[in-house]
Amino acid sequence: KGFALHDWVQLQRCAKDLAQLKGAPIRRSISRKEIALHNNEFDAWISCHGKVYNITPYLHYHPGGVSIMKGVLGKDASVLYDKYHPWVNLDGIVGSLLLGYLAKNEP
Repeated sequence: KGFALHDWVQLQRCAKDLAQLKGAPIRRSISRKEIALHNNEFDAWISCHGKVYNITPYLHYHPGGVSIMKGVLGKDASVLYDKYHPWVNLDGIVGSLLLGYLAKNEP
């Protein structure tokens, strides 16, 4: 099915560029239109509370599996995140996948 949280933590400790930035800086403005282009299991971006993450590497480590995440790929996940994971520190789990911030002129 997938991997466990301890596997994800271990990967984060060992990997150098999980967000796949390839040396680029964290971006200050990413549009919803651009996020929407990354909407599948092999290229998965989400926004959550104004931050944009490349969650592709994390999908198979999510406790609910990949299929439960497919509905938010390429979209804003804030409402569902708050509904199902209000106690989870998002940056603690996927902070290493940060690409940048949602464009200011977008909700």
